[in-house]
Amino acid sequence: MTFNRYMFLRMIVEFVGVICCTVQLFSGTNLVGLIITGVIALLWAGGEIWVATILNRKSPRRDELSDEHQKQATEFAFMTILTLLVALGFLLMALSLVWHTAIGFPPIGLPAIAMTALVISDARYLWLEHSGSGAIDED
Repeated sequence: MTFNRYMFLRMIVEFVGVICCTVQLFSGTNLVGLIITGVIALLWAGGEIWVATILNRKSPRRDELSDEHQKQATEFAFMTILTLLVALGFLLMALSLVWHTAIGFPPIGLPAIAMTALVISDARYLWLEHSGSGAIDED
C-alpha cells in the first residue's frame, strides 16, 4: 500500500468520525442517538486499526516535498477551522443579542470540529501531492 493510499483511507476513516460526532450533536442526549454514535465510533476505531495494520510500514516515506505538503496542509486546515470558528462565534453572539437569550455550544461540537480539521488536512495533503507529482504515486 502506498503512503498516499494510506492517507486517503485515513481521511475516509476520519470522515466517519466526523459523522459519529455530528450524529450525536444533532440527535441530542437521547438513548437512540447515543447507540448510533457508539456503533459508528466502533466502526471508526476498527477502521483506524485496520488502516494502520494494512499499512504495516516501519519507515514511511520522508522527503522534503512531502514534508512541505504536510506542513502546508496542516496550516491550511488550521486557518480554515480558525476562520469557521470565528465566524460561528460572531454569528452565535449576534443571534444571542438579537434574540436576547444565551446560545450554548454543545460539547460534542468540539470533537466534530477537530475531526473535520483532520479530514481537511488529509484532503489538502492529497491534493498537493496529486498536483505536485503529476498524478504519479511513487511510493
